Amino acid sequence: MLSQTVARTHPLAGIRGEMVGEFFGTMVLILFGCGCVASLIFFTDFVPLNWMVIAWGWGIAVALGIYVSGALSGAHINPAVTLAFAVRGKLPWSKVIPYWIAQVVGAFVAAAILYFIYQGALVHYETVHHIIRNVAGAPNNPINAGVVWYTYNKPFVGIFGAFCDEFLGTALLVGVIFALIDVRNQPVQANLNPFIIGVLVVGIGLSFGLNTGYAINPARDFGPRLFCLIAGWGPVAIPGPGNYFWVPIVAPLVGGVVGALIYDFTIHKALEIKEPPITDVEVRGRSVREAPGDD
Repeated sequence: MLSQTVARTHPLAGIRGEMVGEFFGTMVLILFGCGCVASLIFFTDFVPLNWMVIAWGWGIAVALGIYVSGALSGAHINPAVTLAFAVRGKLPWSKVIPYWIAQVVGAFVAAAILYFIYQGALVHYETVHHIIRNVAGAPNNPINAGVVWYTYNKPFVGIFGAFCDEFLGTALLVGVIFALIDVRNQPVQANLNPFIIGVLVVGIGLSFGLNTGYAINPARDFGPRLFCLIAGWGPVAIPGPGNYFWVPIVAPLVGGVVGALIYDFTIHKALEIKEPPITDVEVRGRSVREAPGDD
């Protein structure tokens, strides 16, 4: 009884503990994900690297982020996933904003860590390529070093194309996640969920990533972008060329909700009709990404 009382009154009890999980899960995601981008951009003159580094790097980053915080908060580590769970009634709406805050702050802190870890490589890259940090499309190299931290669309893709790409990528991400954790739909074992979701992110990156850099996660883009605004990139980060900064925020949020609803009203509904009701105990025993207290 005493231990239960202490647990309830501990500073990390309840929503605070879940926020800690989302903070560290997202921080790990960005450290590994943006770290692999830094390797590709800053060291391509020394080591031949390609898009496979990005795709697999982000897939591994997602898997590790989920492993870090899965049991604590459900490891959404993505505001679009959090919103989709709330829309489906799997997460109380009162937790949405705290989760979002923890995710963005985790991404911001990870971006700051990477900035100092890669400071030498960053300065070398900007010097060699004559890049002015707060000027997009610098002379001799159209790629500003800020893309290590945040995404951007290619000029020929356009805002509409970029929005559609982020929308579709996130809809696929969320829809397939719900398919993976649906106890009626041959779900993988809980300890394999992070790995399979990581492979899903690799697939999205290989199929749709080059249009925009596939943020498919508002915190993944906005947290580092906010840091870059402070660290000297200024308007190149926010609002970005063509006022792009809103696209990797809005498109994933909308796409995630649409992906969740499509799955709910098609595959999930058909499975509900086909299969008998599943008890709450069975659901809790086989699902990894639903946050504590989602009933």
